[in-house]
Amino acid sequence: MSAPLPASTAVLLVARRELGTQVRSRSFVIGIVITLVFFGGMFLLGTYISGQTSSHALGITPQAERIRPVLEQTAHLQGAELAVREVDDAAGRALVRSGGLDALLTGAPGAYELVGLDSVDGSLQAIVQDAVEQQAVSAALTGAGVDLTQFANASALAVSTLEPADTGNGQRLAVAFVGTLLLFFSISQYGSLVATGVVEEKQSRVVELLLATITPWQLLAGKVLGLGAVGLLQLVILSAIAGVGAAAAGLLVLPGAALGMFAMVVLWYLLGFFLYASLYAAVGSTVSRQEELQSVVAPMIFLLLIPFVLTLNLLPSDPRNGLATVLSFVPFFSQTVMPARYALGVAPLWEVLVAAGLAAAAIVVVVRVAGRVYRNSVLRTGARVSLREALAGKPS
Repeated sequence: MSAPLPASTAVLLVARRELGTQVRSRSFVIGIVITLVFFGGMFLLGTYISGQTSSHALGITPQAERIRPVLEQTAHLQGAELAVREVDDAAGRALVRSGGLDALLTGAPGAYELVGLDSVDGSLQAIVQDAVEQQAVSAALTGAGVDLTQFANASALAVSTLEPADTGNGQRLAVAFVGTLLLFFSISQYGSLVATGVVEEKQSRVVELLLATITPWQLLAGKVLGLGAVGLLQLVILSAIAGVGAAAAGLLVLPGAALGMFAMVVLWYLLGFFLYASLYAAVGSTVSRQEELQSVVAPMIFLLLIPFVLTLNLLPSDPRNGLATVLSFVPFFSQTVMPARYALGVAPLWEVLVAAGLAAAAIVVVVRVAGRVYRNSVLRTGARVSLREALAGKPS
């Protein structure tokens, strides 16, 4: 009778098996390609939408020509691109109908009309409305004998900031967005893979052969470590491709921000993965068929989705949002929210370390509970094992 394997050797053997199986599979390469295509498509779509909404083509009749300088100045102040083209009324309406112009401004002061096809873009309408109001105010002041130059000087507003302007905020936001997406997809994908693998081994009875040689906790630890390494490898590959591509395209002008976010992504991937993978393995061990798996992992999918949605909706417009700040310290939420806050420059390093410490403490607790559930459930086939039975019972 051979001596039992040392614990570290058994864990590494299982981890190596999981790593080798996944990396050599076609799904690993296909997953990388699909993710790259997804990010590339999102980038192109964002560029297209941005280009569609940031510029406007406006026709203006000779009768309304006097307002043209005010229109161009108003558009410049609002950060919009406005191409103004002088046309007669009939030609302008024809161009609006054919799509050559977004709208046509016709009429004289006091009787302007903005003509669109079936609607007028809200931002273009706001520009024209502001310009018309500004022209009307200027005409009223001139009629009252007010010197417009003196009025402009008296109403001037100086703007200053307590800190230098953040010229890299847009790029930091993009880095935070990409990092958040990578974390969400990596943790959810490879966490689910842990649960799927547990059920497959249980359904095929392979787990019974494995547990004749090693203990349940060694099998669980090896599976989590192996699949975690696969996810980390994919994360590094995707990050490297994204970084090189952005640098080659001249989009990456803040390499320090990108490197800092990469370090955060790796750190929080490891913390988030071990936290969720342990739970995925535990709940996976309570069922015996793949058909039953979706119902037990659904709560964890929502647990991952909530901080992801909150991060994308709250932080871009309000990086110092109070709810996001609190959630960035809460385990199961921090792995998504804290790296994004760090990338946006609103979370100092000490906050990251505190949140990481809380997540590590949560991992210790979760791993102990998940290990007990896994040990008491993985050999039980047939009906689904309840959480109470898994925590209190013994494997049959």
